[in-house]
Amino acid sequence: MMEQKRRQEIDLFKVAGVQIAIDYSWLIVFMLVLWSLSAGYFPALHPGYPHAEYWMVGVAGTLLFFASIVIHELSHAIVANRLGQPIERISLFIFGGMAHLGHEPTNARDELKIAAVGPLTSFVLGGFFYAIPSALGLYESFPMWASVFEYLGFINFALGLFNLLPGFPLDGGRILRATLWARTGDFRRATARASDWGRGIAYGLMFLGALQIFAGSLMGGLWLIFIALFLKGAASASYQGIVIEQVLGSAHVSDLMARDPLTIDAGATVADAISDHFMRHGFGGFPVMDGGRVAGLISISQVRDCPPEERAHKRVGDVMRPLDARIEIAPGATVSNALRQMAEADTGRLIVMEQDRLVGLITRSGIAHFIMLRSELGFAPPAGAQASAASPSPSA
Repeated sequence: MMEQKRRQEIDLFKVAGVQIAIDYSWLIVFMLVLWSLSAGYFPALHPGYPHAEYWMVGVAGTLLFFASIVIHELSHAIVANRLGQPIERISLFIFGGMAHLGHEPTNARDELKIAAVGPLTSFVLGGFFYAIPSALGLYESFPMWASVFEYLGFINFALGLFNLLPGFPLDGGRILRATLWARTGDFRRATARASDWGRGIAYGLMFLGALQIFAGSLMGGLWLIFIALFLKGAASASYQGIVIEQVLGSAHVSDLMARDPLTIDAGATVADAISDHFMRHGFGGFPVMDGGRVAGLISISQVRDCPPEERAHKRVGDVMRPLDARIEIAPGATVSNALRQMAEADTGRLIVMEQDRLVGLITRSGIAHFIMLRSELGFAPPAGAQASAASPSPSA
């Protein structure tokens, strides 16, 4: 899948300049796959082996399974980066993998190349794994290891086929969007059609999941339904993100930011910050100053995390979010980039800095108000307009 950094991720390593990370939810599915292979699949296929050997091949199979997902996503990233569509991060999470697109491809041909390489890579991996047992003579000497590679071959072919389903945001949906986009020249309408297909496929998966539950396969049915709900939400969110990007147009941070925002001194107590700033002005956050320089940002979330009994003596500087590149943005940046940065930093506001000087504050609520006004006043883009930098969109 191709999509933004989540709140809880662990950075692992970099490959070809792309950061590989895991969401904490991935640990759940990792343990489920490991358990199902080590305690169910391999013992059923090859009874009579020591338990330690089942777990050894189970660990190998599980790690290679997730390595296959990483390679699938890396193929998206490598092609996208070569085409000038930056992907710098891949996340593994409970539903698989996600490559984080900086912005949507600028033409249908690039979209097609980036989307198609994922399933193609999975098919190549599937053929590679299927060929290993015969090439190494594993069927006679190490039959259980032969089963590991057969399993990996099947999984990769299944992954490739699933991703070819013609529903956005799957790879097949992106291929469909590229085809419609090339045919009509209308990026927004092509996205809408592909998203409709994505929701249709999601409803189909829900139906299949319900049938599995009635047939007695509770876990398998629930898993299908969860995947379907994720795809349905991702399809809707992807299209809505593109519409929002188009409504924003070429607006820059300097157009929407609050100039000369109210600030809080780092030496003030949290209690004083609550009474003199949050309650008095009703804002959700303020830049924090220390010795005339911007030191960080304090929001309601940081105040809420400070225990009430400590607020009278805790200083704002102790609980604030220190200034770094994630919560700082330049006035010339686009509002679209500001929205993405807020999502990555898990914050509702960014400090606007120019040459180490505080010049403003931009907030998610302010952007939402701007979008609402433009929509109400009829400033929506023409039907054929193309998003210059859309929200990241998953494509498994």
